[in-house]
Amino acid sequence: MGRSSKAGAVYLFGIGLFLFFLGAGFCWLMAKSFRNASDTRQWVETSCLIIRSELGKRADVNIAPEYRWEVSYKYQYEGGDYVSDLYKPRGQKWQKSIEKVKKLIAEYPLDTRAVCYVNPDEPSIAILEHDTKAAGYSIWFPAIFSVGGIGMMVGAVRGGK
Repeated sequence: MGRSSKAGAVYLFGIGLFLFFLGAGFCWLMAKSFRNASDTRQWVETSCLIIRSELGKRADVNIAPEYRWEVSYKYQYEGGDYVSDLYKPRGQKWQKSIEKVKKLIAEYPLDTRAVCYVNPDEPSIAILEHDTKAAGYSIWFPAIFSVGGIGMMVGAVRGGK
């Protein structure tokens, strides 16, 4: 086998290895997201009282204003009193749309009862909504890159002989 053929096989093997690890990394992240979203569905459903539900605004002269929903609610779990400010497990992110925030304020008005989900292992952590499990249903896409990377590595080894 010639030098250029061997160099081509090494190059293809390297590209295949890169694709394998890229796909595997994204598969791991998506599986972790799916597992976390699934775990919160095992948390204990508890009644809570909304004690803060307002619009938060962040403005800077160099960027457009951003908004987020600032919420707090109190609940009882196994005889203890707790307060949480988490809407979803990852908290509230700043966003450009004020309409989405106003919708949440209308959905969870001040001094109303709602349902929250309490982590039985850490009762000071509660959420109002679960994260989506969509990552678990889409994990096939990065898996294609890993499988393709394996195919490229096998092809490079077979062709390089």
